[in-house]
Amino acid sequence: MFVVFVSHLARPAEAEAAAVASVLGVTEYEARLALVTPAPAVVLTTSSRDRANDTAARLRTRGHGVHVFDEEAFVPSDAMTKMDDFRLDGDGVRRVADGELLAYGDVFAILRAVHSSSSEVERPSAQRGLRADLMDMQRTPDAMRVVSKSAEREQVAYFFRRSGERPWILRERHARYAGLGAERGPIAFGNFVLTVNRVREAAPMSVYDDRLVRRRVAERVREDSMLKATYKSSQDGVDLLAHLLALSIANQGGSPYR
Repeated sequence: MFVVFVSHLARPAEAEAAAVASVLGVTEYEARLALVTPAPAVVLTTSSRDRANDTAARLRTRGHGVHVFDEEAFVPSDAMTKMDDFRLDGDGVRRVADGELLAYGDVFAILRAVHSSSSEVERPSAQRGLRADLMDMQRTPDAMRVVSKSAEREQVAYFFRRSGERPWILRERHARYAGLGAERGPIAFGNFVLTVNRVREAAPMSVYDDRLVRRRVAERVREDSMLKATYKSSQDGVDLLAHLLALSIANQGGSPYR
């Protein structure tokens, strides 16, 4: 699949909606909705490379910043190199477990974001042991079940590399932060921010962007009929936006990353 997205508009969305709608083959209302979405704004997803490139080229003639992302280059955060146990050496971030190094000079973009998730799990009531006649007389079907709900938000930082090698990711509540030494504090968020700032200082040529922290992303829904559970997560959508943002930054700054 190929994703066509807008990194910046040459003119306001209201002024461009009609023209963009004609290019995309959608209604003017649909085009306006896509264009008012904070960048990077996805305007087309297609299996045709030719259609993606043609659409991007036609939109660029109107002065807009438009790019095409090939999803074959997509690396989900679950497959990224994890900064769960690390130390900050003079030449880069090194994983304690295997010694893998993220050289400071190889970091071209540090992108902060948030992964949000929630779950609803239905389970039998603890009172199922009551006599059957009492259950029939006094309880409704809803009273025979309990729905447990949970929600979580975790700060993350993506480290995209000039070399194009697999990105690294720092996850607020998964990292141990022993690599901060005496600077490590008792609060995970504070340690997360400190780690990001330390890498930014050591990699002054990198681009820092935190716009995805405030971006609302549609959650992917997964249902487990056996457990009667529903799980929702923004992780996949945020991962994709991080790749699109990294690509747009690379095109603006001439980075070899693709």
